[in-house]
Amino acid sequence: MSKEPKIVIIGAGAAGISAACRLFEGGLRDIVILEAKDRIGGRIFTTDFADNVVDLGAQWVHGEVDNIVHDLAKEHKLLESSYNLNDTNRHVFVDATGQLLSQTESSKIWALYYTISNAEEEELTQHEGSHGDFFIRRFHDYCTKNRFTSSKRASEILEWMGKFDNSIQCSDTWFDVSSRGLAEYKCCDGDLLLNWKNRGFKTVLSLLMHEYPNDSNAIPIMEKIRFCTEVKTIDYRNPENIIITTNVGEDYHADNVIFTASLGVLKHQHASLFTPPLSLSKELAINGLNIGTVNKIFLEFPHQWWPENIADFEFLWTEDEKRKFFEDATNNDHWLLEVFGFFTVDYQPRILCGWVTGQAARDMEVLPDSEVKEKLYGLLKKFLSKEFDIPAPVNILRSGWHGDKHFRGSYSFRSLTSERTNVWAKDLSVPILTGPSHLVRW
Repeated sequence: MSKEPKIVIIGAGAAGISAACRLFEGGLRDIVILEAKDRIGGRIFTTDFADNVVDLGAQWVHGEVDNIVHDLAKEHKLLESSYNLNDTNRHVFVDATGQLLSQTESSKIWALYYTISNAEEEELTQHEGSHGDFFIRRFHDYCTKNRFTSSKRASEILEWMGKFDNSIQCSDTWFDVSSRGLAEYKCCDGDLLLNWKNRGFKTVLSLLMHEYPNDSNAIPIMEKIRFCTEVKTIDYRNPENIIITTNVGEDYHADNVIFTASLGVLKHQHASLFTPPLSLSKELAINGLNIGTVNKIFLEFPHQWWPENIADFEFLWTEDEKRKFFEDATNNDHWLLEVFGFFTVDYQPRILCGWVTGQAARDMEVLPDSEVKEKLYGLLKKFLSKEFDIPAPVNILRSGWHGDKHFRGSYSFRSLTSERTNVWAKDLSVPILTGPSHLVRW
């Protein structure tokens, strides 16, 4: 009888937990999971806040058809539509003078954004250039052919669309994003904004480990995890004995390694992590693909001060107001211009969530909580105090995906660099082989 392979999984995020469960179900038990944090989930991070829980990372299930997460959850009726956000009549646009746009105009903005974003695959693949170039051309074409709004307002709307789109793509600018890469992205059909009711996205981890709805048949993954164990090196020179060194002074020996850390970690550490160095094709994929920063900032208020029929507030900056802001702002305040809006949160009646991306998100991360809370309160008052009596927030919770060395970013996208060098995520997923053996999987 052949000896059961010893397998080390690096990372206890969704990929690592899922891999471990599949191995267990396949009869393999000699598994260790090395997790640098003190929790499972990776960029799934559900935590208590205010009246319920919030998700600092993954939040919605996007789509229902051919979506493994939806398939896991639907049997237990764990999901529901975020109907507020799905209803374009509930979105409110307001400019920096405090003027609210009409509901008709607000709905048209969303409709136009999604019309352009959902361009046919053929249009995207034929476009040579960035997603930003493609979007702006389509936007101006629409404004030329239709009486949409004034040219001044159109510029403000286009700028907002760029900020919002960066939160979707996780780019610093939509001029970094490959249009052809977007054509390759498969969006699952069905509702794209399904929330986890009062449980949070961490529920999917319980489903993977068969801990929900009861743990009588749970897969014992948790006992296989070594928390607060950061991998320093992976030496695979000897295919019969891969050696993994860690920050806790303990070495692990493996026949196979499954590496699930983020692209951000690979960009910063692949040269020192792997012995021998990764192949040129792997390096090209790591350097060509990109990972950006999207951060959420949750503000808790003493009571709900916005009407029930409002899903979010979206901010449009006029050129005059931007100029005034730059004249008055300190060097630490410029990130506020990139906070494109605040969204209500399901099952959290007293919370609004601000979104910020790119360099502004990274700048925000290094500021103290008290300053971020104060500045965002000022931003809300600037845009909304003409219409609402806004109390000071009583608490703040925010993500910081870039500054966390175990992630170095939020999620990845196909950049123009990856298009020019013809590298894809699939190139990074190719296992490291020695003969017929898969030594390191991704």
